[in-house]
Amino acid sequence: MIGIWPLDEKSSTYRKIFAYFRLMATVILYGLLLVPQVLAIAVNWGDIQTIAEIGTIFTTLGQILYKVVYLTARREKAHNLYNEIRSLWDSSNDPNEKKSYEQIAYWARTVTIIFSACISCNVIFFSTSAIIDYLSNDNRQLPYTAW
Repeated sequence: MIGIWPLDEKSSTYRKIFAYFRLMATVILYGLLLVPQVLAIAVNWGDIQTIAEIGTIFTTLGQILYKVVYLTARREKAHNLYNEIRSLWDSSNDPNEKKSYEQIAYWARTVTIIFSACISCNVIFFSTSAIIDYLSNDNRQLPYTAW
């Protein structure tokens, strides 16, 4: 997550300012994305299809904002958890045990790459389908409601 990792006491003032700036920019930007969603829900309260479309975006943004705020508030605990896991890794002398750790890390990295690729493919699909529809029909229609 951007800007939430706890800084060391030895960090320079510049690094601290930059980290807090990134954190504040992230929270403000997610908040600014939520405001139009709330207004759209208020305006279209009777239209269930529009509410469902807006609700999916609103739920995702709300979860991200909650995660950023929660991890920021609990960053010392997350830092302690990271240090504990790191110390367990460093204290392991058994090659078989390290091999299982490396296998779990490999699968975690693979799943993360697959997840990111799926998200990228989704964006590419929606963008190219809109372009193809625009070029073939000579009018601007998107595969989803957008305004």
